[in-house]
Amino acid sequence: MKPLRFKFKLRYLLILAVAALLLGNRGFRSLVRNYREYHRLSSEKARLLHERKDLESQLKEIGEKPAIEQAARKELGLIKPEETEYRFPPPKESDK
Repeated sequence: MKPLRFKFKLRYLLILAVAALLLGNRGFRSLVRNYREYHRLSSEKARLLHERKDLESQLKEIGEKPAIEQAARKELGLIKPEETEYRFPPPKESDK
């Protein structure tokens, strides 16, 4: 009966030693922290690459002449010399 009890205690002792090694070791905690940081940075990099593609496409559109003219008309209210611009006030809440 004693050998069985010794194996039982040895099993718990090994489990406890492995748990102490993994949870108490700063190297392992550092490894887990670095792993999480790597995945966070990877997702941020993917987001930034997507944002860069969007900005590059906007820059390409702005570089074309019709886009510049459209932006000037919309944002600055510019018109050509022979054109007439009509401005209407926005509808009131009671008119809706």
